Amino acid sequence: MANDVKKSVPAFATPSGNVALGVLLWLLACVLAAAAILTLNRIDFAHHHTQILATYLGFAPSTLAILLSAVMLLKGTIRWALFGPRALPSVTLDRARAHAALDSINQRLLLSETAKKITYRAEDLAVLRRTLEDDIRKGEYDAAMVLVTDLATAYGQLEESEKFREQIDDARRKDQEAKVAAGITQFEAKLADRDFSAASREAGRLQRLYPNDPAVQGLADRVDSAKQQYKHELERAFLHANEREEVDRALDILKVLDKMLSPEEAEPYREVARGVVGKKRDNLGVQFKLAVHDKEWTQAVLAGEQIIKQFPNTRMADEVRERIDQLRANAAGQQNVAPAPGSPPAPGATPSPNTGISFTTSD
Repeated sequence: MANDVKKSVPAFATPSGNVALGVLLWLLACVLAAAAILTLNRIDFAHHHTQILATYLGFAPSTLAILLSAVMLLKGTIRWALFGPRALPSVTLDRARAHAALDSINQRLLLSETAKKITYRAEDLAVLRRTLEDDIRKGEYDAAMVLVTDLATAYGQLEESEKFREQIDDARRKDQEAKVAAGITQFEAKLADRDFSAASREAGRLQRLYPNDPAVQGLADRVDSAKQQYKHELERAFLHANEREEVDRALDILKVLDKMLSPEEAEPYREVARGVVGKKRDNLGVQFKLAVHDKEWTQAVLAGEQIIKQFPNTRMADEVRERIDQLRANAAGQQNVAPAPGSPPAPGATPSPNTGISFTTSD
C-alpha cells in the first residue's frame, strides 16, 4: 500500500523534488534574462520612455521565475531538514490513511459467514444467554425454547441447552400452577355465590387453557352438581314455606326457582305455585281493603301499588287503578294535617272523607 502511494505522488512533491524544481526555475530565469537582453539590444527605440517600458516587460518572466525558484528552494530546504528528502505531503498521508482504513473494512466485509461466527462466537453466545434469561423472566417460554434449540444446534452447547430447557419447564410449570390456582379461587367464589353461569364460564376457560392439568378436570361436573343440589334445596324450602303458609317467603323462593327449572321439572309444582300466588294476591287484597276501611291512606297506596305491580292483569288491579290517584291525594292530605301522636285534633279540623271503596278480593 505504501509503495502504491509513493508511486502515485508527483516527483516534485517531496522535499528533494521541491529543491530540484527551485534549481530548474532559477536556470529558467537565467535563460529568460539572457533572451531579454539579446532582444532589447537589437531593438532601436525612438523614445527613452518606450525603452524603459520594454525593458520592464522583457525582464518580467525571468523575475517571476526567480521568485518561484526562491520559494521552492526555501520550502524544499525546510521540509528536507524536518522530514527528510522523501517525506510525503500531509494531504497524501491523509489519503494513505483513508485507503488503509477502507482496505481494513473491505477485508472484514469479505470474511465468510463461518469466519464471522468464529470471530464473534463468544459475543453471540453472551447475547443469546442474556436473551434466554430475559424471555424466561418475562414468561415468554415458547420464544425461549426456540433459542434453546439454536444454542444446541448452532453452537453445540448441548449440556447448557438442557439446563436452560429444565429451567424453562420449571418456570412454565410454576407459572401455570399459580394461574390455575387463581382461576380455581375465582371459580370457587362464583360457585359459593351460586352464580352458576359465571362459574361455568370460568370452568370452560380453565379447561381450554390448561386441558392437561388435573386440577381443572371435572369443574363442569361440579357446577352441574352444585346447581342440582341448590335446586333441590330450593324445592324443599318452597314446599316447607307453603306448608307453613309463609306466603312471602314461598313467593320469593318461587321467583328464584322459576329461573332454574325446566318446564318438565316445574310441572309438579305448578298447582302449588298457583296456590301460593293466589294466597299472595288475596293477602294483598285484604291488606288494601283494611287500610281503606281504616282510612290508612298511605298503607292503602303501598298495598295498591303492589297489587298493580305483581298482578297487573287481574280485576283487582283494574279496581285499584281506578282509585289510586284519589288514594294518593288522601295520603298526601293526611300527612299534612296529621296531629302529633296523643294530641287532640286541631280546632276546626274535619275528618278525611270516606272514599266509599268497596274492594273485591276475588277475580
